[in-house]
Amino acid sequence: LARLFSCCTVLQILYFTTRSRERVNMRAVRDSSASASGKALPSNSPGAYQSDDLGLSFYSDAPNVEVSIREFEEYTRDRLKVLHTIERICGFNAPLHMVGDLRPRVAKELIDSRLTLSYPLASNTSSFLDQKVEFVRRDSISHFALRLAFCKSRESRDWFLRQEQRLFVMRFETLSADAKEAFFVASGVRCKKFEGTATQLEELQLATPGAKIWKEGGGKPEYDRLFYEMPFFEVSPNLISTRRVLVRGGVAYVPSSALKMILAKLFKDRLTATLDVAFQGLPAALADPRVGGFLRDLQEYGMQLLVAPKSNTDNPGDQLTLENFEPYSVRSFPPCMRRLVEKQRETKKHLKHAGRLQLRPFLKDCGFTFEASLAWWKQEICRDAEVDATSFEKNYTYDVEHAYGKKGHLQGQNCFGCPKIIGFPAEAAGQVHGCPFRHMETSALKQLLYKWRVPEEAAQEIEKLIIHGKHFQLACIEYFKAQHPGHTGDGVGNSPNDFFKESLRHYVNKEKENDKQKDGKKQLALAA
Repeated sequence: LARLFSCCTVLQILYFTTRSRERVNMRAVRDSSASASGKALPSNSPGAYQSDDLGLSFYSDAPNVEVSIREFEEYTRDRLKVLHTIERICGFNAPLHMVGDLRPRVAKELIDSRLTLSYPLASNTSSFLDQKVEFVRRDSISHFALRLAFCKSRESRDWFLRQEQRLFVMRFETLSADAKEAFFVASGVRCKKFEGTATQLEELQLATPGAKIWKEGGGKPEYDRLFYEMPFFEVSPNLISTRRVLVRGGVAYVPSSALKMILAKLFKDRLTATLDVAFQGLPAALADPRVGGFLRDLQEYGMQLLVAPKSNTDNPGDQLTLENFEPYSVRSFPPCMRRLVEKQRETKKHLKHAGRLQLRPFLKDCGFTFEASLAWWKQEICRDAEVDATSFEKNYTYDVEHAYGKKGHLQGQNCFGCPKIIGFPAEAAGQVHGCPFRHMETSALKQLLYKWRVPEEAAQEIEKLIIHGKHFQLACIEYFKAQHPGHTGDGVGNSPNDFFKESLRHYVNKEKENDKQKDGKKQLALAA
């Protein structure tokens, strides 16, 4: 047996064996369920576990279990699929307080991955504890494994934190009212239930817009009837500024509907701290011959969301050169890159740092050699009257050399992935960078799509995806489908480089089909 990791105590260890079944310490899970039900032993009554926490956790302690390599990989892959689904459904920046309403759309993936637990019915209360033990085991192992895989870079940490926080909120929303209150108290937040008069409660309700509970289908809202008192510094400033809580005399009055926001922030803060600890144990975990390779694969798979991987085998058969740049930039460049090229030419002003940082590795990964890239950048930047050949050599040559690994850390640069580009800061005056679907005003984006001859129907669909969900990557896929009739959009939406290669592949296949049709017509003519 070899020790592997604990993200909380730097390499305090999970044990990995190749046995078909594994042992798990069930005492903590059973005790917590018994405590929640108010009974020392499981009961067959339907309400015995209605105040149970359903395995919801801050993941403070690493699981002390034995698990086979096969199941370790299976659990981790399943959880990663769930996180990907959450990201796809919630979009880039869906409001956290609305995430719980999206749980039904993630239900299938949660059930398939066995990462969900429900309150037992009267017919299966006897098996609830066993179900919870298995759920906690699978949930904790997969979480700690992904914590190791996603602790390496700031971008991957941000993605992991965002999706895990959303999953936490979804699970918290499924708890009963008693379970929510018990979990909130157990989390260590200093609070007590507000027990004022009916008049005082009504005053709180009217003074707290966030206490309104809107019904599906419209109608007059109801007011939250349960408030909690806690020190104002325990509450997120965002909740105060949006008037979701009321502050009087240093005391925050929090409606029960806002508890999830406070716990979500606490969950994120604690997970952020443990990711730093996980990073310290990462080298030893990667060195383990049994799981090191799998963890590296996880890092690569996760990073595909952020940094486009270098593809050596899946080549569409053509590459970007100075000779084909003009037609390819129009038909095969993704919007985020085509816009940079065209804007630089229209304004005759060189791109600012963020724009160059975004475009430079993309051109490299699309096929530009170092010499071609240097010649292209010199030609384009020198369109600016303020930049001559001498100024270019002095101020811009190093950046190109750095991108190709000739200077600096000698590792070169890879093209950024879509989430990274979407996360670029807003454009200041004179700047052009980021994702046009994310950073452009709706009116300006419409004009740009019209200029690029995107069909009106597709433009409207793109607008819906952006306005009603902020699905920027799906909007890019819709743009691709509009510009490549007959294509399903598969393989697009992860990185600009994937967009370019899939476009080239589309046109190569289209030429092959045209050649087949011409050959068929020739054969028919000869036969006639």
